[in-house]
Amino acid sequence: MATFKSNLATTQSQNGDNRVDGRLLAGKVRQCNATVTVDGAEVTGDIIEVVTLPTGALINLAESYIITEALGTTFTCNLGTENAATALATGLILASAAKVDVDADGGLYAVPAGEEKIVLTSTTLASVTAGKTARVVLTYIDYN
Repeated sequence: MATFKSNLATTQSQNGDNRVDGRLLAGKVRQCNATVTVDGAEVTGDIIEVVTLPTGALINLAESYIITEALGTTFTCNLGTENAATALATGLILASAAKVDVDADGGLYAVPAGEEKIVLTSTTLASVTAGKTARVVLTYIDYN
């Protein structure tokens, strides 16, 4: 069986350098860390504002997650924007103390104009425990 190489693989094998020529993309990789504290009065359908990101920011869903204390016996929500509640993730279970990946399989989300506010929308809640926290970590590229 033959082995074929691209131009980059050929160059790498000739000079032993594993760095390839490429474009240096503009932008800064940032990570927002927003802490949400529940007060125990939350009900299904409530919206929790998390953060406002810059228009055009590119969210890396594979590197975004939520660290949560046990928020209640049942606490399920979606992560998205005010007008697209499920844009980033659906069915996030925050009832147990755990790290919950936004999208373990990866994916990117470009923040459109008018949709900069990221929100959690509760879908199923029961016995919410006042004072418990969830830290929402969103990793994104800021082109500004």
